Amino acid sequence: MSGFPSLQPAFTVRVDIDAPMAVGAQTGPGLVIVPMVSGTVKSEPGFEPKLDATLHGVGYDYIHNDADGGNMRLDVRSQVKNNDGTILAMYYKGIVALTEGVQAVLGGSADAKTTPYGDSYVTFSFETGSAKYKDLENAAYVAAGHFVTNEPDVKGTVVEYKVSKAIKGGAGTGAGSVKL
Repeated sequence: MSGFPSLQPAFTVRVDIDAPMAVGAQTGPGLVIVPMVSGTVKSEPGFEPKLDATLHGVGYDYIHNDADGGNMRLDVRSQVKNNDGTILAMYYKGIVALTEGVQAVLGGSADAKTTPYGDSYVTFSFETGSAKYKDLENAAYVAAGHFVTNEPDVKGTVVEYKVSKAIKGGAGTGAGSVKL
């Protein structure tokens, strides 16, 4: 279909989250802040500019739940340090459906399992003073996410996103592009 964008696989984001801090609210759903204590951003093969970064310091996810309890609204502020020493501000906003699986993970249930991709969709943006990474600021990124828990290489809970760059639609646009 003419005019619709395609998606180019860009990078994978994995973030270890800590226990939430309930702030509360004057009215409506209360604010909960979730610290992101470590994480990585790794480019997919062929994506430029190449990212091989780690979370630098602590990031925070400012979350409001919908009044009906069906979704969480995410607003993340973080910073990553690429392997060349460049610091980038990384932001994302989106929605997490509070499915039974997500609730089991976030509730710390002993029988919680890694959730499938698709319970969470977000948009990513970047800020940098580096000309080498300026293209990250000038693109639109979308991602599908899930929660990883109770796996041998995971302590606590990990949030993982498969992030794609929106690109001009049409046949043959970009290596590994997916037409929507």
